[in-house]
Amino acid sequence: MQSLTRLTEEERRTLYKLRDLIIRFSSDELKVFSYVWDNISVGEIIFERDLSQIHGVPKPILVAMSLRDKGVIERGEGCYNLARWLRPLRKKVGNFQDLRLLLDRLP
Repeated sequence: MQSLTRLTEEERRTLYKLRDLIIRFSSDELKVFSYVWDNISVGEIIFERDLSQIHGVPKPILVAMSLRDKGVIERGEGCYNLARWLRPLRKKVGNFQDLRLLLDRLP
């Protein structure tokens, strides 16, 4: 997990922006976002199957549309991807659990 001091100013701004978005997510949005954050890119069929069967999200496609409207995921050709503006942070921070720990340490 990254230390806050090792993040650039731009990465810190991204982290604050993401925190402001995440605190407004519904529980299903949080499940879907954490799944996409951890996988970065996932095929549509696997996405729908995993989220409904493993994570208990009843309508993952509708949740994905909501997150797309919020700008945190993107729809590719037959897949869902973490939004481009979040990928550098994802690469540096690591998995969603590490992201949550980092967000909890923000002032």
